[in-house]
Amino acid sequence: MSHPVASALPRFTLKCMQVSIDLKLYPVVGMNIQEVMIGGAPDWIAPKQRLDFSFVMDLQGKERRLPTYGVVLTNDSRGLDIKYRPPTAQWRAILTKLLTEENTR
Repeated sequence: MSHPVASALPRFTLKCMQVSIDLKLYPVVGMNIQEVMIGGAPDWIAPKQRLDFSFVMDLQGKERRLPTYGVVLTNDSRGLDIKYRPPTAQWRAILTKLLTEENTR
C-alpha cells in the first residue's frame, strides 16, 4: 500500500490564518494552495478521512471564516496534514494578497 506523498509545492505560514475544526482553533504550521499542516489537532482524526473545517483569517481585526473540506494525509507528531479543496475560486489571489501584505509589514 502506498503512502500519500506531500506536495512539492513550497509551504508558508500566515500570522493571520488559523484553522477551525469542531469550533476549536488550531495553528497552521505550513500550507500551500493544495495542502495545509495543522498543529495540535485531535488524534482521533485518521488518514484518508474526509474532514470539514474552516480557514479562519483575522483581517484588520475582523474574523472571516471560509469553510471547506479535505482528505487527511497524515496525523502524527508533525501535525495534521490535509489535502484540501480551495474554499473559493479566488483562493490563490487571497493567499497571494495575504502573503504580500504580511511580508511588507
